[in-house]
This record gives sequence, C-alpha cells and structure tokens, in this order.
Amino acid sequence: MWIDELKEEKIKLGLERMQKFIEETGKPKYNVIHVGGTNGKGSVCQFIANILMEDGKKVGVYTSPHLERVNERIVVNGDEIKNSEIESYSHLKKYNFTYFEALTAIAIDYFQKKQVDYAVFEVGLGGRLDATNVLQACITIITNVAMEHENYLGNSIEKIAMEKAGIIKDAPVITASKGKALEVIKGIAKEKGIDLFVSGRDFSYDIIEKNKFLIRADEEYKIKSPLQGKFQAENIAIAIKCAEILGIEKEKIVKGIEKTEWRGRMEKIGNFLLDGCHNPHAIKAFVDSLGDFSYNKLIIIFGAMKDKKVDKMIELLPNATYIATQCKAERAMPAKKIAEIGEKKGKRFIVTKDVEESLELARKMAGKKDLICIIGSLYLVGEARKILREQYEIA
Repeated sequence: MWIDELKEEKIKLGLERMQKFIEETGKPKYNVIHVGGTNGKGSVCQFIANILMEDGKKVGVYTSPHLERVNERIVVNGDEIKNSEIESYSHLKKYNFTYFEALTAIAIDYFQKKQVDYAVFEVGLGGRLDATNVLQACITIITNVAMEHENYLGNSIEKIAMEKAGIIKDAPVITASKGKALEVIKGIAKEKGIDLFVSGRDFSYDIIEKNKFLIRADEEYKIKSPLQGKFQAENIAIAIKCAEILGIEKEKIVKGIEKTEWRGRMEKIGNFLLDGCHNPHAIKAFVDSLGDFSYNKLIIIFGAMKDKKVDKMIELLPNATYIATQCKAERAMPAKKIAEIGEKKGKRFIVTKDVEESLELARKMAGKKDLICIIGSLYLVGEARKILREQYEIA
C-alpha cells in the first residue's frame, strides 16, 4: 500500500501540514473525544467507544500503534478500515505527510464518510504539536503524565504536562494526573475557564478483588473488568466520568465496559502474558498487577525501543528468568545492548537473535504452571502475538 512507502519511525511534530489538510477538506461534523496522556490512552479509548456503541451511537476509533495490521488503527463500530479504502487515499501524498499524519488525515475523513456520531482519537505523541490536535473536541482527556519522550517533550514533568495539556481547548477536561502535572493542567483549565474533573476529587475507584472495581462518580458502579490489570480501574473510572458528562445511562455504561476487548494489553494466550508496557510508569503498573496471576516460575521476554528509558524499565522488573530479544521495528534496541544494561542492574539476560527464538526458548524453559511475560514494547507484543496467534489458532 502507498502508506507503507512512508517511514513509520519518522517523527516530525508540527501542525502546518494537517492544518492545510483541514482547510482544504473542511472540519469534521461528528463529535470528537480527544484522549491524551502517558499511559492507558488506548484502553480509555476502547472503553469509551464501547459505552457509546452500547448507547446506540456509530463510533469511530483512532489509536496507535497497531499490533499486526495498520487497519487496526482506524475502526468504525468494531470494523477495521479495508486495504482498498486506505489505497483510495493515495491523493494525500501531495501534503508530504509523515506516516502518522497520513493515517490521522485518513481517519478524520473516513469517519466523516462513514457518518459516525462520535470519533474517539488517541494522541500519538505529546499533544500540542500532535497531528490529532487540529480537531475540536467535545471532551478532552489526559489520562496521566509521566516522564517519556524527553527529547521531544522536555526534561521535566512540568514541561511534558504542558505539551500534553496542549490539546486542551474549550471542552471539559478529565484527568487522573497527579502532583506537578495536575497543577499545570489545573492552571490551564482555570485560565481557559473550562470544567476540570480530577481523579480522587470528582471521581474515584477502589479495587474490590481481581478485575472487580467500585467506581464512584455521579453514581456508584460495580464493574467486572473484561481487561486484566489493576491499572484498568483508573482507565474505567475516566471512561465512566466521560460517559456521565455525555448523559449516558448507568446500565449502558456498565454493559459497554463489560463488552470491551483490547488486544496486547495484559492479554493471556496459553501461559504467555502479553503487555505493551513501554516506559517505567507502565512497567510498574504491570508488575503491580502480576499478583493477580498464580504461577510457579516467572519468565520475562523483554524488548524495547532505543529511545526508551530501558535502564529504569529493567530496574523495575521483578525477579525472574530474563530473555532479551529484538523485534523487527527500526528503532528496536539490540538484544545484546539490553543484556549489557541488565548486567549493570544486576539482572542477567539470555540473548536471543529474534522474537521467534525467544518464544521457542521460553517455551522450552517453562513448566505447565509457569508464566511467560512478553513486555517492553507494543511492537514486540504485536510481532509475538502474530506468532502465538497462529500457534494457538486464535483471532
């Protein structure tokens, strides 16, 4: 496809090309829910979309990155965009878009053609200069703010929060941010005179037991999460607050959440557990959720991108047998380099040449009651999932 000619790894922040596209094609007529933040964005998008669909709405969802197929990024009521439909947008080449910009432009127009009622857009990187920031939202969400992409967003929580809060315009804002990041968001919301809904103040959550949460917002909700991980409590609470603002009935909110699926996020396939946690904040959340699983021995297959805080991520890993791998993504850190960093952190990694070899090795090492975790990157998870999907014959 023509989209594959564009380099996925190329990042060129700035709104000029997207603004030109919007000027020439016109602003979309559907309602936009804009979801930014560091972690949990994709899960929040899926929960909100499923709630809206349960309410009878036609919903477009735009998320990134994809696990196996680029089509996963642009979805309407659960149906992915077709290859032929992506091909029909080859005229967008004239804008000299980056890969992400081109897909964002396709999504904006595709959702208009499909006459969606709502479109849920996930920010790609940062916020202020992200391609999705040409949209006017009816609700803005900033899930949380942690240190990431410092070379693009700044070297402090405050600077990163400023970039992520760049998506705030004149719509109500929902956030689970804390500390200095929250103060930045509060300041911007006050300056713009818009409503701000904060986790712990305007809505909250308690973990009852594995996958069971009590969410308190305008009403109380007892939720059985279809997605694994304690951290989903916060994501669900954000989605519920969003649904309440939109005036959706409690019963439909609960049903929508309970129907949600999101692959590659604490996803269990056989005795493999796949999660795309790709920064220290997400690794910590993953490790905190391991207590929900029973196993004898823990094996961790770890791969990450070169631009991540790999030393901090490795530092946070629990005691396990460690296998280093390198996926096919251009930015992937060599397995040997991961092992070198691990050595400095007192963690010995077995080096494998690729994802397939790492899966074979882990399978040979694991007993029936052992747990094999595949973590560090969504690109790694996508590659591993494709192999496992064929072996376990799942969708």
